[in-house]
Amino acid sequence: MSDPAVTSASDPRSASFELFELCTAFVLGLGATLGSIAGYEGGLWGGDSMIKFAEAARLTTAGADQGAYADSKIAADQQIKIQGILLLAQARTLKEGEKRDLLLDQASELFIREFSDQAYAALELPAEAREAYDKDRKLTLIDEKDLFAAIDFDFEEPYYDEMYAEKKALDDEANGVDEQGRKSDDIGDSFDLAGVYCTLSLFFAGLGLVFKTRVRWGFFTAGCIVLIAASAYMATLEWT
Repeated sequence: MSDPAVTSASDPRSASFELFELCTAFVLGLGATLGSIAGYEGGLWGGDSMIKFAEAARLTTAGADQGAYADSKIAADQQIKIQGILLLAQARTLKEGEKRDLLLDQASELFIREFSDQAYAALELPAEAREAYDKDRKLTLIDEKDLFAAIDFDFEEPYYDEMYAEKKALDDEANGVDEQGRKSDDIGDSFDLAGVYCTLSLFFAGLGLVFKTRVRWGFFTAGCIVLIAASAYMATLEWT
């Protein structure tokens, strides 16, 4: 009487099934491992994108605050210029004398003390008077020729560019960080998609265990193809 264990071991169908189980277990294990790695990478990139988006929002808010501050400085410069024009318009109607000198002195003090640095430079007022005031708080009267010339100038594009320079820098930085966040988010989505492919490979390879005929090798092959495709796709992605 033959030994059942020997008969089972010599049965080619049993050997084939054991080989199939071994190959399937390998593919399932590899697919699960790659799927876990894809999920981990997707989580890292997703977290990085959230950090980048939060930083972009902070920079955008800072840029808006800086823009509001620049608006207030521009409005103040415009108001100071209007006051200076009124003082100098009165001075033009007067002959030499104390009242005229007082108006010119008031205009000088107003421009030196109250104008922003950008406005003072834009109206081409003498730098020496502003520097003396900044250094020693000493008021040096501006020559009336320079005063009358200043009110004929308008605040042009270079002035506004300088006033909004910090806001523009913050906005540009915010846009750059936001773009980095979008890139991280896209990469994270790609890793999530790779994880889906790995899950599909588990489905096809595992489905073959249900069948006892050669059709199981077809499902196994399908699982291998999907897993290879998922692995190749992951290899093309940027890793953290």
